[in-house]
Amino acid sequence: MLERICHTVGPLAYCRAAIMCLIMAATQVDAQLIITSPVLNQVMQRNALGTATISITAYAHYPYARINAALIPIEGNTNGMQEQQFDQAQLQQGFLHTTFTAPAGWYRLKLTGTADHDMTDSAFVDRVGVGEVFLITGNSNAMGLPGLGAKDASANVVSFNALNKTLNNENITIAPDGPMPPPAFEPLKSTSNIFPNGETSWYWGELGDLLFQRWKTPVLFFNTAWAAANAENYRDAASGKDAYNLYVGKYWPNRQPYSNIVNTMRYLTSLTGVRAVLWSHGENDAQLGFNENQYFEGIRTLILNSRTDSGYNIPWYIARNSASNQLKDPYLPVLNAQNRLIALTGFNAFQGPYLDTIQIPRPTSAHFENVPGGVQGLTLAAAAWNRSLADTAIARTIPLQPAYALHTGVTPARAYPGASFEVPFAISGNTPASWQIAAELWDAQGQFIATVGTGDRNPISVQLPGDLDDGVYTIRLIGQNPILPGGVSQPLYIENSLRSIEYVSSIGVRSVGNAMLVTWTTAPIPGLATMTLQKTTDGSHYNDLQTFNAPGSDASGVYGFTDAGAENGTIFYRLKLNYADGTTAYSTIVTLFRDGAPAPWTVFPNPVTQQQFYITPSIETNITCRLYDAAGREHPIYASPREAVGLISVRPVYALPAGKYILKITSADQTHTRSIVFY
Repeated sequence: MLERICHTVGPLAYCRAAIMCLIMAATQVDAQLIITSPVLNQVMQRNALGTATISITAYAHYPYARINAALIPIEGNTNGMQEQQFDQAQLQQGFLHTTFTAPAGWYRLKLTGTADHDMTDSAFVDRVGVGEVFLITGNSNAMGLPGLGAKDASANVVSFNALNKTLNNENITIAPDGPMPPPAFEPLKSTSNIFPNGETSWYWGELGDLLFQRWKTPVLFFNTAWAAANAENYRDAASGKDAYNLYVGKYWPNRQPYSNIVNTMRYLTSLTGVRAVLWSHGENDAQLGFNENQYFEGIRTLILNSRTDSGYNIPWYIARNSASNQLKDPYLPVLNAQNRLIALTGFNAFQGPYLDTIQIPRPTSAHFENVPGGVQGLTLAAAAWNRSLADTAIARTIPLQPAYALHTGVTPARAYPGASFEVPFAISGNTPASWQIAAELWDAQGQFIATVGTGDRNPISVQLPGDLDDGVYTIRLIGQNPILPGGVSQPLYIENSLRSIEYVSSIGVRSVGNAMLVTWTTAPIPGLATMTLQKTTDGSHYNDLQTFNAPGSDASGVYGFTDAGAENGTIFYRLKLNYADGTTAYSTIVTLFRDGAPAPWTVFPNPVTQQQFYITPSIETNITCRLYDAAGREHPIYASPREAVGLISVRPVYALPAGKYILKITSADQTHTRSIVFY
């Protein structure tokens, strides 16, 4: 009978295994309930009624009888707590998704899973908000510069503290034109970045606090402002051309600065919602002597094309801005053009602050600045914006809110480059009549790798690239036309040495009185007929415990088995996957030490009888294993922390004859040697 083997067989090209201990071997028993969306400090844009939808995606790796979701007001929020229970179909699939509609304020999200034997697990997102979201853009006086007196904001003002740009050795700012990463949010400090372009909190942190004081709502900022960009640059980039930097004499690549604006609308504000774009710009154009029509047509093209290309008609607040340290008086052609944009009928543009009277003459930095002992230009600019965003103005501004939410389902634990599998999903909210979904692959560093699937059926088919490096990746599903990102999957480990997919996405064991409860979750497994839970006490000879029906080829599933006859000592459990075509595969192993875990760096079984042994690791992460015979010759081995939960699985690449061997284990600055006997 042909076997599908989930662990590596056959020769490997290396003799050294540098491994990361316990990375994605399987879900540990203390991570049975996991929330992936929303993320910490995420703020959702409220509507005219003051409410927003908070969409939840979570995973359960345990056969809970009930899972309760609670949205709990915190930090002075006087709204009532909301609760709901996930339905049984979601519990059986281990794929949880729901929504809350909540008024403005901060909340704590808590999921509580309750199972038989009085087992209870919890998962939290300690802080998620409903409030106001703004997208900033313009030039460097909107982008911000370090060292000019930016202040910490309170914890009520947050940003995605990252940048997507670099400055090359030709003094040209480089930023990609592609999908933007899933965000992570934190309170805005003076030195924080405001993704994708903002450097420091600038005056936006102060503005956020002023808005919170008035509205008692959390505030989230994104910042796409671009240094040295004029109206002609924005027009050219919005029209499909690379823009020319007059100050450096070279082109910005990737249709910047326009691409950052459109991609932020597609991938970030579409997810959170947004009140408006805050446009602060004009000094460069005044210095260059642009005429009124040049500025008007350039920025009008920018706004119109951003709405067409992103698919979202976001309101714009346009500051009146033209003076600088070089041109201290207002420049009427730019101001007139800005006023014309605001006055356009049906253009969805609103009057921002008049900034030409602030901190004139400007400091030598040529930007607003909170001068120690002097004029507080950043503070004055924040106050001007605060006045422009008056309640009467905001009441006329219709914010964007996500029309629906896309939830990414359970994925396999491990796969190899070029593998194909299916990912289920769910859509909540105002489900579109028809949809097109794309699947994106991201690496552990938050870099976009490739679009790995598109389609309009559930589950969506994914085809991994054939040239991936070993490592941890995630999949994010994206709604198309317009783009709306969904949640990110749990991690997927790519391993070149694999020959088949590890569809069992998690496996764990925990004590239930004197018995042991083994639990596991499966991703959709095409062609699976049944699963048989097996165990061994010697690490070699497995006995069948019980056979289970497959969950269906297009659905995930959660299972549990109580082993009332668990022996003392070391017990290994695994799943044997029985396919309809007669082939089989095996899951990751989960190990139980009933008499206490062995000391770190214990090797067992020893003697080795089946050309495979295990190491109990310490807390170190980088471990190198090398195997030598009695004559000092090194023998190639394969070592993995993903084949057995909490252990390092080791086997020789080529079968070894009986005899004594020395295993050298290097971790951090320490080396451990163990004598091993192969029978």
